[in-house]
Amino acid sequence: MANSPRLSKRARAKLRVARRMVFDKIGVIAVKRRSKAPDPRFCPNGSHDATLDLDQIKSWLLQDDRINIAAVMRETQFLVVDVDGPKGAKAAKKLGPLPRTLTVKTRNGSHRYYRHYGKIAGSRIKLGPDLDIIASGYVLLPESEHPDGGRYETEKLSQNIVRLPEKTIEAINRDRHAETADDERDTNMISKGRRNSALASIAGSLRHHGYGPDFMFTALAAINEGHCKPSLPAKEVRQIAQSVGRYTAADADLFAEMADVEPRDVEFSWFPYLVRGAVNLLEGDPGTGKTYLLCTVAACFSAGIALPGQDEARPMNVLFMSAEDDPDTTLVRRLSRMGADLDRITYTTRYFQLEDEALGWIEKHVTEKGVELVILDPLLAYMRGGIDMNKANETRPFMARLAELAKRTNITIIGLRHLTKGSKDKAIYRGLGSIDITAAARSAMMLGLHPEDEDVRVMMHIKHNLSERGGSLAYELLDGDYRRGKVPKLKWLGEVDIRPEDLAPRSGEAGRPDDARKAAITFLRQMLANGPRPVKDVLAAGEKRSFSERTLRRAAKDIGVVKEDGCWKIAKTDL
Repeated sequence: MANSPRLSKRARAKLRVARRMVFDKIGVIAVKRRSKAPDPRFCPNGSHDATLDLDQIKSWLLQDDRINIAAVMRETQFLVVDVDGPKGAKAAKKLGPLPRTLTVKTRNGSHRYYRHYGKIAGSRIKLGPDLDIIASGYVLLPESEHPDGGRYETEKLSQNIVRLPEKTIEAINRDRHAETADDERDTNMISKGRRNSALASIAGSLRHHGYGPDFMFTALAAINEGHCKPSLPAKEVRQIAQSVGRYTAADADLFAEMADVEPRDVEFSWFPYLVRGAVNLLEGDPGTGKTYLLCTVAACFSAGIALPGQDEARPMNVLFMSAEDDPDTTLVRRLSRMGADLDRITYTTRYFQLEDEALGWIEKHVTEKGVELVILDPLLAYMRGGIDMNKANETRPFMARLAELAKRTNITIIGLRHLTKGSKDKAIYRGLGSIDITAAARSAMMLGLHPEDEDVRVMMHIKHNLSERGGSLAYELLDGDYRRGKVPKLKWLGEVDIRPEDLAPRSGEAGRPDDARKAAITFLRQMLANGPRPVKDVLAAGEKRSFSERTLRRAAKDIGVVKEDGCWKIAKTDL
């Protein structure tokens, strides 16, 4: 497996903070080391380069783990109450009681994050002595270093960001002090503390349109002289222009050479059936034990029990999301019966569809709990309301976002899907909804009843983009007694020679067998009239007579053929 770069401890800490902001849809930018100015290497357009892409933030930290990171309040429903020292705390009290919320310790005070749902337009600098309201700018995040020394910290990163009381919002909006002095109330003025970021943002926009350092310096010098109060030294303005001018336009990294791509090995959580960092499907008709199989897989993951074909396994954390089965009446009984470590399995306490915000909840939970397997039972129940599951253009975005979540967090996602009632030529087309759902999955299994024994179920590998096809695994449910509250236990029976087509719906289920099956029945009676014959010999002889294996197996079931020691024979009751 190719070795991918590892984040340092410092970078991992900053990425955790960034993930917390992204969870609430607050964009993040890269800031220079021990500075409050945007880092032009990564954010040449300043706060306009704010991103919710954790992979992008991770790439910044891989290149330089000493950068500061900042949260951009512009165009969000959030603001920060910036309190500095005793004077700031006293001024904040005039706004009314401020509820407990996500709070960051700064060098001289604190940053308190609140929701305001767009009811405050723009920042209020110097709302009171040492008190600022940041609703359109950005603030440094925990793990960042203050320019004058010290580190931003928070005791509880997971603390909710609560809503600002209406009375506090009214108090802020009554105040018309937008800046530190009368002339700074002009929206065209750039106050101290915002000069570097504003000029860097303007320079980034000019660079994006192809202008060079000299042109940028001329423009920035004029803006600095006319609109910055106080003005920055000319040397510092030239440094901003030259720094931003070293980088290409923002769209330059949209295309890359394939020769620069480093191959990455595919990981499996259960080879070759479950691909790690991807969406996998488990499909089947009612009565095939789909949820029992899911519970068995979840139990084995949680307890470190090897699944068929595995030499060993390690315990992993699991998130089991079910829209059909209750945890208390169904899931916990089945999981316990399968030997699960219940301390490693979490579930959702209420149902929700997987829209963008909900995917953020899952990613946060997965990251905080170290979850490696997520089960969605059934998959289609979690699609956003109004989506036509039979239209590829509507299901594709949902599956793409799910696949991105799996890849970004390197988890295994299993989506359970029911089968259509109609008959399809290929098993891969039988899943309910658009074929695009199957296309987005890296692996898919179908469950069905064994064609010779309805008490035996079979799991078959019907899609295997990243590996060879896995063997068909038979299993049965044993020792169940629902009257006594005892659920069955799943027992693996090993590999069986069953193809996906053998599990497809039978066209002659209702009514008499079709002509092909009638002919196959006659053929089987002739083949087995003198006693047992090896199954492979019967199938080979039938193939020469143009009988498919599927038709022969159906015909065998129709006339009561039984299998013993690899041979077929007609039961005595049928002679």
